[in-house]
Amino acid sequence: MIYDDGACDKLLMTTELTNAEYHAHPAISKSDLDAASRSGRHFLDKKEGPPRASTAVFDFGTAFHAAVLPGEDFSQTAVRMPKEITSKATKAGKEFAKEHEGKIILNHSDSYALDQMMLSVSEHPAASGLLNGELLGKSEQSFFCKDTGDTELELKCRPDFMLDDGSLIIDVKTTTDASPNGFKKSLANFRYHVQAAWYLDVVEKATGRRPEAFIFVAVEKQRPFSTGVYVADEECIRIGMEQARQDLMNIAKWKNIGIYPGYSSQAEMISLPKWMLPREDGAMPSSEPIQLY
Repeated sequence: MIYDDGACDKLLMTTELTNAEYHAHPAISKSDLDAASRSGRHFLDKKEGPPRASTAVFDFGTAFHAAVLPGEDFSQTAVRMPKEITSKATKAGKEFAKEHEGKIILNHSDSYALDQMMLSVSEHPAASGLLNGELLGKSEQSFFCKDTGDTELELKCRPDFMLDDGSLIIDVKTTTDASPNGFKKSLANFRYHVQAAWYLDVVEKATGRRPEAFIFVAVEKQRPFSTGVYVADEECIRIGMEQARQDLMNIAKWKNIGIYPGYSSQAEMISLPKWMLPREDGAMPSSEPIQLY
């Protein structure tokens, strides 16, 4: 389906865009919400400031997505450094990078990690069943709509993989800890619960059908490269949507008044986070609490 960028009351169509074209579109994304959750200044910088340089962690995640997502062409995204080239910093390494300019260069350790992660996914029954290419669906589709709430802002999302019948969204995450407790921390720290709620909502507005579930495939990028598969529950989605709506309302307010505030201009009292405080029974808390929100 083709997205109509013209003015209309509702933008309910999807399109297949390149990743760069999607990110260049001004509609509000989940990463925009993340910036807004910090402050208006952070949101404005993300939307209007110069683009941030890519990081090695981000590049590796992009390469893994290209390798693991059905229908993606890894060769168009990344290239493995030949065994005879020992480092990207060598003359041969620099020449190789120049020959493959525009692509992510994977060194030997990157290649080893990627292969082990792919093996881990293939050996995990649930993960392999979702990503082995047998399910009818598409990777990296872009969805656009107009908020039907109070803001009338344009919204967007780009699921890693969605079934053609619209019933399921699959999102691949690279992580240092794919265990249930470890991934709960990532859920909170990186606001993945907001992402799950946002994607379900935008897809529903864009297509008229709400996906039945949002599934995370979490793959460790360090030894032993274990994989976990998790379905976002109702509370996760509910809280994520509440936070997304609050972020969206703030964005609409800042746009309306033309002021994008930073942190408080006043000196504020600061305390330890609640998880560091003694419990009601007087016992000291554990050093690594697990919080969903």
